[in-house]
Amino acid sequence: MRNELHCTCGVLALLTLCACTADMSRDDAAARLAPAMDTSTSDLPSFGAPTPIRFSRSNQSLAEDFMALSFVLESGRQIPRISRFEGPITVALASSAPPALEGELSRLLTRLRTEAGIAISATAYRTNSPAKITIEALPAERIAAAVPQAACFVVPNASTWQEFIRQRGRVTSDWASLTTRSHAAIFLPADASLQEMRDCLHEELGQALGPLNDLYDLTDSVFNDDNFHAVLTTTDMMFLRIFNDPSLQSGMGQADVAARLPAILGRINPTGGVVSSINLANRDNRAWSNAIGRALGPNMPEGQRLEHAQAALNIARRSTLRNAQTCAMRV
Repeated sequence: MRNELHCTCGVLALLTLCACTADMSRDDAAARLAPAMDTSTSDLPSFGAPTPIRFSRSNQSLAEDFMALSFVLESGRQIPRISRFEGPITVALASSAPPALEGELSRLLTRLRTEAGIAISATAYRTNSPAKITIEALPAERIAAAVPQAACFVVPNASTWQEFIRQRGRVTSDWASLTTRSHAAIFLPADASLQEMRDCLHEELGQALGPLNDLYDLTDSVFNDDNFHAVLTTTDMMFLRIFNDPSLQSGMGQADVAARLPAILGRINPTGGVVSSINLANRDNRAWSNAIGRALGPNMPEGQRLEHAQAALNIARRSTLRNAQTCAMRV
């Protein structure tokens, strides 16, 4: 059952706090939260192929979740159109990445080709002719300085850390302004365990290839801030298959995408039933509940509680939903 807007005293207190707090500078980077525990052990072995969970989703739920993931950023900002890589995609590991990550990347690319139907392959790292997606390993301290509390993140229109720093704050580094994706850089913590780097690799490569949002109540996916799953699940592969389906293309708005989803899902998940309708007005409702769930959730750093509460306030301000308007008036 989907969460609805609730005007509770705790929520109002959070929103009021955010309204009185100066805006926090933050990149809209698609990021994985840093783990609460120390994972910086050294000689972990490589991991075998993961066992995906059994897939039993209805096409109706897939369609609703896909829209909520694809047209809102983690900060609550709207994305007016989808952007994606068009054509074959190449991925390169920079020299800073540990050799053990090559095997993890190879296994992941195989899954992306076979389960998500994406034309993707590894290539050699070249600075003069960069791959579509470059993966670079950096000290966790440097990553945290750029995006606080993030273990790793992905940015568009960059292939190196220097390019990311140089373009930071410009429209070219804004996911919401993209019409198509040409290059992306993934930054992983070099001093973390192989397990943490693998987890980051799965989530950030998934977001480089597909939706950019995380949903608080999405328990069968890595696109969830609670890190329920370490690697891309069968549901995630389905989301990526939809996102890269030939029936969609970069630059499509939400109405066009929603109109094509029933046919796409009927073709790639024929046992999932019929998509009766997709209520696009529910997107703000879902995003508001998502932000509030994060702001009130356990083990959330104070700075991120404020960011999520601010996102909820921004959504409530723009929403035409009656409950959101009531909450804003009470604040």
